[in-house]
Amino acid sequence: MQLTITTVDHAPEELYRQVPIVVDLLRQIPGDDRPDYWIGAVRTPISWLVDNRPRAVTHLVVAARWKGTSIGPGARELPIGIAYVVDQSLLADDRLDLAKCSYVAIGLSSETSRGDTSRPRPLRQILAGTIARAFGTGRNP
Repeated sequence: MQLTITTVDHAPEELYRQVPIVVDLLRQIPGDDRPDYWIGAVRTPISWLVDNRPRAVTHLVVAARWKGTSIGPGARELPIGIAYVVDQSLLADDRLDLAKCSYVAIGLSSETSRGDTSRPRPLRQILAGTIARAFGTGRNP
């Protein structure tokens, strides 16, 4: 399965310039806190600055951010957590060892196995309900 990360937030500065990121999901891997992490290989290595030195990242660990959502066929504009694999031995492990990766960002992603890597449509009218009234925008429910 292929996932395309179209936007990132709360990320290292250099990551913003590298989206979209196409990831070939290799397999699911359980962690101590949840069973549905994914290990994936990026199509183009990601440049990551560590102590002012560039480092090439070739693999990610990703997981859906919201309870009740999951990475799978047909997923569109799904919020995910993104971690860089920093110890390649993780690729052969049966369980996720968080010490072998570094959490770096929140992202929006879509399953793109059929080749659709287009950017998502711009979000409109995202403020609604109680929070919209607090900001003086949106409609009352």
